[in-house]
Amino acid sequence: MAAIHVALSNATRMAGYISKVFRHKCPNNTIESAAIHDCSSVFGDAVDEINKSQKEMKKLGWTGESVRFQLSNVQTWMSAALTNEDTCVDGFEDVADSDVKAKVRDRVVAVKEVTSNALALVNSYANTIRD
Repeated sequence: MAAIHVALSNATRMAGYISKVFRHKCPNNTIESAAIHDCSSVFGDAVDEINKSQKEMKKLGWTGESVRFQLSNVQTWMSAALTNEDTCVDGFEDVADSDVKAKVRDRVVAVKEVTSNALALVNSYANTIRD
């Protein structure tokens, strides 16, 4: 639960940072601008998915659904969030090297590590659950 909370906090801050970069530091109608816009969109999706994971973990075992099914939902959403974070980085492949590109990529890599660690902990916990 704590790892998901940290992942959500990091992804939310990153989404805000990308939005700020898009508004203030990006020339319009450039490849860099398009990459940052796409990154902002996929990070919004990642935040939504991690948020769903957190809500599902909070009700784990209290809804009448099997815990295994609920954990499967959490794993799916956390994995989707990680994929979205990867998509953000992939969008910068055709962008010329710049300070903005380097800063965004470095920050995304750090957020991906946190999300990946949270997913690994959820996977480890799910492996301990018996039907």
